[in-house]
Amino acid sequence: MNPFEMVLGIVFFACATKIIMSVVSAFGHRKEAQVDRELEARLRRIETLEERVRVLEKIVTDRRYDLRRELDELERTP
Repeated sequence: MNPFEMVLGIVFFACATKIIMSVVSAFGHRKEAQVDRELEARLRRIETLEERVRVLEKIVTDRRYDLRRELDELERTP
């Protein structure tokens, strides 16, 4: 192998390595972006569910709810 072929081989190997690393990096960033979107969607869902629980807690602990429930029970009894 003459020196020109050796230099050409080294340059080819360096270029191939650079291309492979950029492809792997791009794939990793795409996957991270997908995970981030899924995480944000789940966090929004959790916030929505927490708000619904707060509303339900207000309804259940409201005195009028207790009174309404007791009146309904009285109406049902013969």
